[in-house]
Amino acid sequence: MTQPIFCQTPNRGFVNLAYVRKVCFRKIHLHMAWQLACLIVWSNGDKETFFGKDAQAIAQTLKKMK
Repeated sequence: MTQPIFCQTPNRGFVNLAYVRKVCFRKIHLHMAWQLACLIVWSNGDKETFFGKDAQAIAQTLKKMK
C-alpha cells in the first residue's frame, strides 16, 4: 500500500498525490492573465486539471518531496 501524500489546495481541498502517474505544468493565458496550469494523469488513467493557486500548491508540495 502506498503512503498518502496530501496536498491542501485553496479551492479543491485535499488532493492525494500518491496516485499520480504523470504531472505536467504549463503557463496558460486564462481570464486576461497568465496562470499556472497543472495536468495530472492518475494511476487509473483519469485526467484532472488544476489552475492558478491550486496548481501552485501542487507544485510546491512536489518540490518539497525531492
